[in-house]
Amino acid sequence: MSDTVLTDNPLLSIDTGFRSYLNAYTRSFQNHIIDGQLDYAFDSDFAVRQKIVGLPGWGKLSKAINTVDVSAEAKRLFLTCEQAGALKYPEIYDILKSSCERLELNLPIVLVRKDYGKPLIYSIASDLIEPSIVITKELVDSCSKEELELLIGAECGRIQNNHSAYNWAITYLNFNRNTYKPSERSYKGAVNSQVVGALIDWVKYADITADRAGMICMSNPGRFIEVICGLLNKGYIDFYGRSFEKADAAKLREITVQTHTTAVRSLKADASLDSTERRIVASAEFLTCDSLFKWRNDLVNTDSHSCTGQICDVRSNIIIAGGQ
Repeated sequence: MSDTVLTDNPLLSIDTGFRSYLNAYTRSFQNHIIDGQLDYAFDSDFAVRQKIVGLPGWGKLSKAINTVDVSAEAKRLFLTCEQAGALKYPEIYDILKSSCERLELNLPIVLVRKDYGKPLIYSIASDLIEPSIVITKELVDSCSKEELELLIGAECGRIQNNHSAYNWAITYLNFNRNTYKPSERSYKGAVNSQVVGALIDWVKYADITADRAGMICMSNPGRFIEVICGLLNKGYIDFYGRSFEKADAAKLREITVQTHTTAVRSLKADASLDSTERRIVASAEFLTCDSLFKWRNDLVNTDSHSCTGQICDVRSNIIIAGGQ
């Protein structure tokens, strides 16, 4: 009898060795790194950030952001926000866990903010604080599960791709009157005009990286266009202060289908589209990219027009050309 129990007990097949525990705990996305960047990240996002790092004035600005601004924001948030967990905001915590499993990312902290009064989500990270995602109670209450998957997944992607300092730098620019203003902006000098131009250019590329991360984290990535348009139709305003309530999912779906079957040599930017529409169509190219299916083994790519990550980047660059 005891031999039967020992033979049939499934718990005995679990490897409890320390090495297995260590491998699981330190599981990371290193297998997805190509030439120093993640395989799903938009190449132009990485390239422009590399350019910004070499520009005069960026060193002092980024130091002020990382040592003062982000820390001040984090201190205020940790004193005023509620942390999502298994007992408090479990629906948010479950989406976070799923997103981090899909992106092979260690769990950031999620803080639910009640004092902002508007639907908003953003992330903060530096060498001094734990990476954190901040989501307002208004956004939690107004979003469906699909919308939260996209938004939380996108912020996990921003953390994974080290966007925080660049996002915070945008708050120093006259980028948009509705751009989020943090509690502390300690850099008192004028931002170098080259840095300003490069940061404004960077935002549109960073959006595509974040959108791709959001798609990886969605239960049904194929609904990306419908979900992001639904958010915008509600009047959603992002961290950069942008909104676009006229987003037409059916129109963009049709354009995406036409664009997707057009060869690279014949592909052109559609000047009739708003910059937000171009961004959505450019991001949607990832839905048939090999990289998506490397991250999501549970999905099957049945599209005969699938492409490599490199070709996907070329196509997205053509589509988004000229948008600000």
